[in-house]
Amino acid sequence: MYNNKKISVVIPCYNEEEGLGRILENKPSFVDEIIVVDNGSTDNTNDVARKYGSIVVHEKRRGYGQAYKAGLPMASGDIIITSDGDNSYPLTNLGIMLSCMEGGHYDFVTGCRFPMADRNAQPAINKIANYFISWLIRALFRIDLRDSQSGMMAFKRDLLNTIKVQNTDMGFSQEIKIMAFLSPKIKCGEVHISYLKRLGKVKFNKINAVQNLCSVLHLYFIRP
Repeated sequence: MYNNKKISVVIPCYNEEEGLGRILENKPSFVDEIIVVDNGSTDNTNDVARKYGSIVVHEKRRGYGQAYKAGLPMASGDIIITSDGDNSYPLTNLGIMLSCMEGGHYDFVTGCRFPMADRNAQPAINKIANYFISWLIRALFRIDLRDSQSGMMAFKRDLLNTIKVQNTDMGFSQEIKIMAFLSPKIKCGEVHISYLKRLGKVKFNKINAVQNLCSVLHLYFIRP
C-alpha cells in the first residue's frame, strides 16, 4: 500500500527471464500486486515470475499492446503502474512516480527518460526515433509530452473505463499518453525517471519506429 492506496504493477514479457528476475528482486515493499503478462515466451519467463510471487497472465496473441490489453484489466490496485520486463525501468522509479502523482494531484503520470544518465542505455537509432516521434506528437497534438515512447506510466485504475486504446503493438504506450493528455477530464503530468540498458535482446527496431510514426498520423487524422 502507498498512502492507503493499493498498488499494482503490470509487466508485459516476451522471453525476459534475465531482466524480469532482476527487476522483481528489487520490488518496493509498498507494491501489493505484480501481474506479468507472458506473451508467448519460450524461455523461463513464466517460472521466474511465479518464483517472485507474481500473478501470471498468458496472452498468446503477440504484441506489446495486446499483452497490456490482457493484463491491465486483471490489476486490482487503486493505482496501476506499467513497466518492462527487461530491467530498463528499475522499480526504484515507482516512488518517484507515485510522489509526483500525489503531489500534483494527477490522474495520469508518465516517466521521461531524457536526459539519460547513461548515454549508452539506448541504441542511437532508437533515441533518434524517440526524439522525432515525441517532437511530432507535441507539434500535432499541442501537448507537453517530452518522452512519448516511455514504457513506465502510473494512473488511476478507473481510467481504464475512460481510455480505450486500439493499438495492439509498440504504439500502445504513445496512444494511451496522447489520449490521456488530450482529455480535459484527466490531469496529466510527466516526471524524470532513471533508465538502464536493457538485459536481453533489443526488440524495438526500425519497423516498430515506422509503425509508431504511422500510428501517430492515424490518430491525428481520425480524431474528432
